[in-house]
Amino acid sequence: MSFELSVDNVHSYLLGRGLVPEGVAVRAEELAGGVSAAVVAVRGPGIALVVKQALPRLRVSDEWLAKQDRTETEAAAMRLCARLTPGRVPEVVDSDASVHVLVMGLLPDEARNWQAEVAEGKAHADVGCWAGETLGVWHSRTAGDEAVAALLDDFDSFEQLRLSPFYETAMERRPDLAVEVAPYLAELRERRRCFVDGDFAMKNVLVAPEGRWLLDLEVAHYGNPVFDLGFFLSFVLLSAIRWPQIAAEMRALGDGFFAGYAAAAGAGFAGGEEAVTGHTACLVLARTDGKSPAQFLDDPSRDRARDVGIELLRAPEKGLWAWL
Repeated sequence: MSFELSVDNVHSYLLGRGLVPEGVAVRAEELAGGVSAAVVAVRGPGIALVVKQALPRLRVSDEWLAKQDRTETEAAAMRLCARLTPGRVPEVVDSDASVHVLVMGLLPDEARNWQAEVAEGKAHADVGCWAGETLGVWHSRTAGDEAVAALLDDFDSFEQLRLSPFYETAMERRPDLAVEVAPYLAELRERRRCFVDGDFAMKNVLVAPEGRWLLDLEVAHYGNPVFDLGFFLSFVLLSAIRWPQIAAEMRALGDGFFAGYAAAAGAGFAGGEEAVTGHTACLVLARTDGKSPAQFLDDPSRDRARDVGIELLRAPEKGLWAWL
């Protein structure tokens, strides 16, 4: 594949796909923040689109390769989630498997990234319940669904983008913890039961006065739901560590997430508290010692996060907030 999406060629690409009319001027702007895709916003009269192409090599210091056809998986997952929870994901406008490009509706300008808001001291703790409810619907309404399993049967991208760079790399770099991490890794590979987002986190949620939306479903697969809970909660814990002045609000956010999830899926659907805590610990360590360190951590908070991750991994029965 020779086409590489950019602000310079996105207009001609959209013209070729019949997604913008001839003779209409548009503005293209590359959107920052992601490591796994080129993302361009396109605006013009009556036009508000996001164009996304998965990268074969992710933008991190370590070599990190992944299949580009995860874009097609993302399109399928977004359509599925739009049916399950209308209005909570962007509209899929077009999906082009020949060059692995996805075109979506552009969300309102006032929509703000939730993780960026947290960094500014605005926790939006009330959104935790909404996030948990949304995830609970996705999980519970796809459990045991053979059609969903067939639709999202590509487990390779999850291996390439999560299990290998997060769990396996953490085990390689912290061999003293490998024995504790290994059972959690095996569980994700062996117990697959419903739709799993694979990237469900505050960094992929936009919040606005008029709505909330979830983004980035390129790691979606049919798998073990406990991963999504651990992944989301790892960001909650890391944020509480990085900004201790909002730690109480982050804990409230996490409690609301659990409540919303239980209301939609049933308490314990994805696993008991100890299992969720263990996976959260693994994913905290993945963001300190894996291939994709959390960019919002500074050196002191990274050291503290590592200590918390080890503490939770070795004693998950004490609960998610035992370190506070």
